[in-house]
Amino acid sequence: MKELDGTGGFRSFTLMYKIIGADQKEYGPITAGQVREWVAEGRLNGQSKIQVDGSGQWMQLRDMPEFAALAPPAPPSIRLGAPPASPSPAPARPANPLAGWALGAGIASLPCCAMPVLSLVSIVLGMMALSQIRLNPNQTGRGLAAAGIVLGCISLVMAIIGWVIWFLAAGVSQTRGPFFN
Repeated sequence: MKELDGTGGFRSFTLMYKIIGADQKEYGPITAGQVREWVAEGRLNGQSKIQVDGSGQWMQLRDMPEFAALAPPAPPSIRLGAPPASPSPAPARPANPLAGWALGAGIASLPCCAMPVLSLVSIVLGMMALSQIRLNPNQTGRGLAAAGIVLGCISLVMAIIGWVIWFLAAGVSQTRGPFFN
């Protein structure tokens, strides 16, 4: 670098640097050439503290423009507990509430299959949910609605079979009489 001297001419001067070594001791002043040599020898790296002599401002070696090419950039910081940076995901699509109710009614109808009311409720809610999902493709829940319909149908068939067996058993007992004549 050059600066004006008192006679109107220029005089050359060299920037000098101070370094904080791995032993936390201050070294220097040294020239830019010596800094480059120390980096090549492995005595300094991108995280080494350096300052222009007399500036009082310590920086990492990689942050000084004249030495940035010698040291790789700092790695991205790691934040514990935070998800990795990624493009924002698409917003979650809302589920149709009737689909969940259909599945719940279908599950509840299985132990109560002697009374087919819950079976019918499950089937009707499932059909309504599928209809609404078909009209609004932004909604999810098609699988929940289908499962509710299937469980409702199974429970309804079990109720019908149970009622038929009960009526047949009641009819047989009346034709034979109380003491099986």
